[in-house]
Amino acid sequence: MNEIYSPVKCKGDVLMLIDWKDGRHQRKFYRNTVLKTGRRVMALMLANQIGDAFSFYISRMIFGDGGTDGGVKNYVSADRNGLFGTVRLAKPVIASFDSFLPTQVIFTSTIKFEEAVGLTLNEMALQMSNGDLYSMITFSDFTKTEEMSVTWQWRLNFI
Repeated sequence: MNEIYSPVKCKGDVLMLIDWKDGRHQRKFYRNTVLKTGRRVMALMLANQIGDAFSFYISRMIFGDGGTDGGVKNYVSADRNGLFGTVRLAKPVIASFDSFLPTQVIFTSTIKFEEAVGLTLNEMALQMSNGDLYSMITFSDFTKTEEMSVTWQWRLNFI
């Protein structure tokens, strides 16, 4: 018997846009790991097994300080459902869609000049309203100063 198998994959990346008070701009790209909790939510939604209270939408980006160990980025396993370290900042997201890529959603959040000054961040995740994480990344230590505003654009594509 032949089985029909048509996987839909969720791939994502994160764009970090730094705007400096002196007018400079910097861009960095990171790949994300879509966690099993995020994948499971997609299956539950398609099967209409989500219950009466829908709490599986992305509500915030959370930032932490445990993404590196001795300067080496920690590997993000799909089995994770929490940051490696302490949540240092939680920011609401704005969701948008690209009209040319209708299967892509973009979550945007900005850490303003006056926010998180002096914090060293090296991990972040998209958190659903039920508290579970959808996807996560780790990156090299980044210390936020009052001279910079950082906009994060987290893109998820269903391919």
